[in-house]
Amino acid sequence: MVLNGGSGSNHDYLLVPSCRISGIECPFITTASAPNYWLEAWNNAQPGQPGHVVYPHIGLGVNSADPTIRMQDQLHIHLAGIHSGIQTQLNNHDSAISNDPTRWRNQIVPVWGLTSTGLPAPRSYRVLHVANLNGNLFRLLLDSVVRPTGTTMAAQMLAVTPRLTGSGGF
Repeated sequence: MVLNGGSGSNHDYLLVPSCRISGIECPFITTASAPNYWLEAWNNAQPGQPGHVVYPHIGLGVNSADPTIRMQDQLHIHLAGIHSGIQTQLNNHDSAISNDPTRWRNQIVPVWGLTSTGLPAPRSYRVLHVANLNGNLFRLLLDSVVRPTGTTMAAQMLAVTPRLTGSGGF
């Protein structure tokens, strides 16, 4: 189901599974029987859909299990507008970003954003190009980043935005 993200805006929605799934750490979301939540979120963010994000650039995201970031123990994917400056920065790094999942864990780009107090600050993100959202991105994250680095799914955040340069994709 798609819910308003609480801000009252037309660019802040949540895709929430109708079954109980704690979050990114839930083992079910990496199985073959899990629905394709990312494709569902993307489709719902489009014009004419319940979560139509009315904003020039759309981003999808899932928070880590960190209680300072995530307030609910129910998986939800944010469907939201992203600042054009973020998209521009990703476009500037486009030629350095691989579509090889085995390189994902080491492909890190700096992106300047705003802190919760509105001050500019750099952050580093692992990046990967994917051609489409047909695969299970949670499984791809588990196999390509989590297991090879010895970390946990609970510590991961995952964001998706369309690739506006090159051959498209995300």
